[in-house]
Order: sequence, then C-alpha cells, then structure tokens
Amino acid sequence: MDIPNWNYAVEQVKRVLVSNKDVKKKAQDYGLIYKNRRGLMVVDVVASRQRKYLEYVVPKLLPQYEANAADLSLLSLAKKAPIWMPLRTGEAKVMQSVAKVLLDFGNRGGIKNENDICLAWAEDSSAHSDILSIKGIGPALLQYLRMRSGADSVKIDVRVMEELRNLRLPVEWFTSDGLLQICTELAKEASCSLVELDQVLWHLQDSRNS
Repeated sequence: MDIPNWNYAVEQVKRVLVSNKDVKKKAQDYGLIYKNRRGLMVVDVVASRQRKYLEYVVPKLLPQYEANAADLSLLSLAKKAPIWMPLRTGEAKVMQSVAKVLLDFGNRGGIKNENDICLAWAEDSSAHSDILSIKGIGPALLQYLRMRSGADSVKIDVRVMEELRNLRLPVEWFTSDGLLQICTELAKEASCSLVELDQVLWHLQDSRNS
C-alpha cells in the first residue's frame, strides 16, 4: 500500500508472529474464552468501554459478576440487568439489551446453544445493526463482541491506534472504518488473521511497557 512506513509495519508484525508462538495460540483461544459463559462475555464487552481493562475490568468487575449473577448465560443476563454492579448510568441495561438481541437472533434462526448463537450472529453482517441500535454500543464494541463470539476482527480502540502509531503508520489520516481496513490489509500482508494481529499489538505494547 502507498502509506508511509507500510513495509516497516508489515515486517514488525511478521517478526512477532515468528518469534512469539503464544500469539497464535492466544488468537485461537480468543473466541472460546467465554464458552458456555456468554452472559459474562457481554458484561466484559460493555464494561471494557473507556476503562482500564487489565487493571479494573478483569480483576474487579468480572469476578463481581461471576460471584453474584444467578449464572453466566445470556438468558440469565437478559432476565435481570446487573444494576447492583458499580457501572455507569445505563450500562447494566445496555448489557441486558445486548443479551436480549443475541437471544432474539437465535430464536429467529432456531439456534438453541448460546455459543452457536453468538458465532452465527458474529458472522452474519445483516444482524449487526440490531446491536448498533443499542445506545452505548458503537463500532468498536461491535467488533469486540464479534471477536469474543468467535469471528475474525479487531477492535479499533485507543490501544490499537497507539500501537499502529508505534508501527509508524499515519493513524491520523484515517477514520475508524479506515483503520479497520488498514488492519485488514496489514493482516493480509503479514499472513495472519485480524485476531492474531490484535494479539501482536498486545505483545508489542507489553514489550514496550516492560
């Protein structure tokens, strides 16, 4: 592509893929982390917005939901919003609404298993508008929900944009949709999936911080 430092970015991604085998393993497991716990998955996705994920969402919010919810299914979340959690105004209802939309999608398609519902929804682009119609869910959270459901994508958030900058790419040239396309092309040229690219970016961030 005719973008400054493009070849450098591709080579850096390839370097990590070759040198760190855990990246591919983490990518393979990414959509399975919440197998049979798809309600908790939705809590993760919604709670990840504008919070320190590893410092707060993972160690504090998710264990709290696990300890207090009736169970970790979509059905349980759809029946009862977690208004008892320390969330921003309206976030508990957003979580409930997402769970309901996913279950409604499954009902329309005759899909019973919640893991199958999430994967089928994630891969059906015509179904994504129902999630985006929920106030509080934007394009970044949509892609994150797809990733956690088992689809191949990347969440264009502050972390991803920062790491793309560190790959010397002109992030400021592009909209979020444009950056998603850039990531798609970057993954293609590096011969990896988008989820693998996401894990490469995590690795690069960890390497810088350490």
